[in-house]
Amino acid sequence: MEHTGLDEAVSVSLVSTSGTSADRTEGLAHRAHSDDLHLSLQRSSSGTVVAGGGATAVRPGSVTVYATDRPYYLDYSPTDQQQLIVQASRASLGLPRNMVEDAMRRLALPGGWRAPAARNLFSYVDALPDGAGVEVGDTVRDLAAVMIRSSFAEGSSVPRTSRGLRHAVQEYLRANATLRGLDMDAVAREHFVSRRRLYQVFEMVGLSPASVLRAERLRIAERLLRDAPDRTVERVGYESGFSDVTTFTRAFGRAHGVTPREWRRQTRSAGTSAA
Repeated sequence: MEHTGLDEAVSVSLVSTSGTSADRTEGLAHRAHSDDLHLSLQRSSSGTVVAGGGATAVRPGSVTVYATDRPYYLDYSPTDQQQLIVQASRASLGLPRNMVEDAMRRLALPGGWRAPAARNLFSYVDALPDGAGVEVGDTVRDLAAVMIRSSFAEGSSVPRTSRGLRHAVQEYLRANATLRGLDMDAVAREHFVSRRRLYQVFEMVGLSPASVLRAERLRIAERLLRDAPDRTVERVGYESGFSDVTTFTRAFGRAHGVTPREWRRQTRSAGTSAA
């Protein structure tokens, strides 16, 4: 188990086992000293979560929600198990009590990892920044609350913290980088914020949303140039989300100091020499 406590109300754990089970009995649950929720992403293998009179089967990508002060049974007996778990005080999430109770009764988050808000939470905690502390803990709580709230399509699904909003936008840009014509006004509308607010949260870390989108498109282009030799440079630019080959070539040249065609040639030569 890799465990990181972010503050007194939230922590993150990566649990890897060859197969196990856990039975939190009524007595053990009654002696719990916290009102914590487990928000668990099943990363590998499969299992079953039983709680609140219900049961749900889990597989890679499933997200489950259950409380540590209520009885539960976890059957993770198949091999090669791994769960990424956010443990947070229910009170600290600032959600309506009935919503949290409904989430626990439902056990499994609809859509699991495929839900954007779930991806935002678990991709953030999967790569916690160095020196994680109170501010990071607040961001994790924020993203966790958004995940639960958005699963019921109630209230705002926009993170309230700057870090949370920035991460959500970064994930959105990664997922939609190949959409030509995607502009920052559309990104701001998608996240129900002003263009000024959108740029403000990136300026805090010396970036802009446009530069993040361009960097993601260039990363895709590098992969295609390297791994798809049958594609022309023009086609690579279009498939990476650039509006035209001139814009692509200029952006690539600023980033690498050479044209896409030259970069591809150099990469091939380096690969041949290594072989």
